[in-house]
Amino acid sequence: MTALAPIRARIPDFAAFLTGGEDAEAVGRLRAAESIGRPLGDDRFVAAIERSTARTLRPGKRGPKPKRACVAQPGSRNR
Repeated sequence: MTALAPIRARIPDFAAFLTGGEDAEAVGRLRAAESIGRPLGDDRFVAAIERSTARTLRPGKRGPKPKRACVAQPGSRNR
């Protein structure tokens, strides 16, 4: 069985929703998210998925990671 109240609260006339036209903008966002493999939703939704999967799903900083400065230890050959 399914609880219908949440659906009815979001979409009061479900039959009209099903017969209505496609939302081109929403379809575009879904296709873009699908092609890059990232979840589509607000920050709260993505954070909940990250917590439940223990994975980072938000895009990270682009580009190569900065090189760390090499600190020479006394007695080592690194300079």
